[in-house]
Amino acid sequence: MKTIIIIITCTLISATLMAQTSAINYQNLEEALRNADKVEWLTLSGLGLEEFPQEILSFPNLKYLDLSQNKIDALPSEIDQLGKLFYLDLTGNKLAGLPKEIANVKSLRNLYIGYNTSLSLSNDIELLSDLPLLKVLDISGGRFEELPSSIGSLSNLEFLELSENQISQLPPEIVYLKKLKVLYVDRDDAFDLERNIPLLSQLPNLRELHLEGDHFSNIPASIRELEELEYLYLGDNMIRELPDELFSMKRIKEIDLTNNQLPNILLDMYRDNLAPTIKITF
Repeated sequence: MKTIIIIITCTLISATLMAQTSAINYQNLEEALRNADKVEWLTLSGLGLEEFPQEILSFPNLKYLDLSQNKIDALPSEIDQLGKLFYLDLTGNKLAGLPKEIANVKSLRNLYIGYNTSLSLSNDIELLSDLPLLKVLDISGGRFEELPSSIGSLSNLEFLELSENQISQLPPEIVYLKKLKVLYVDRDDAFDLERNIPLLSQLPNLRELHLEGDHFSNIPASIRELEELEYLYLGDNMIRELPDELFSMKRIKEIDLTNNQLPNILLDMYRDNLAPTIKITF
């Protein structure tokens, strides 16, 4: 289900941006090369590419580049020639790291580097700290056990995808992400929610938190400290009971508890006592 959600989200983003610019989404490199100056959108996903196609560097107006689900192990140092690039999807490749020149692509706003298990997060995220417009970062599926302190330098980040890792404790520097709105920590059975709530509570714009498939058996009463939270996704866990504090959160609008272990007697009680402004899904 998570994969489907991500695909739909990316598709909607792409469709919206393409509608705004009326650009053609080229899906064939040879065709794109015949119109090099006009290429703004290029999708070369799932083609089994083992190397970054150097021809891409000849597209001076390229804004959107999707190279996901290939076998690329490195980006060229000349990546900074793509001076208008704002969307880069490298999900599901074999990257061992990002070149230092990525820090010169100042236009970059959306970066997807999930499911590249050989990345060196500490070095790579430090490079990204020089990108003033970066708002979306996906580093899911790497089975990483730690998030480096340099994450705190991504001060304009609004969307952070950390799912399918093994991160138990977020670094204290996470509190510097004052613009963060959406956080995914799905399918991470090492994640300790109670230990992380004191940090998450210091994110003034956090509105949406995804914790699906984390093997939680309970939700701590301290969840009430996430005062600005509006959407909480807790599906595919092992939750048997909910704390009263969850329903007294001031801004909460939607709680998803699909596929948990809540007994029917509690489900009926929650339905009866739930504020009409809160949508809850069991």
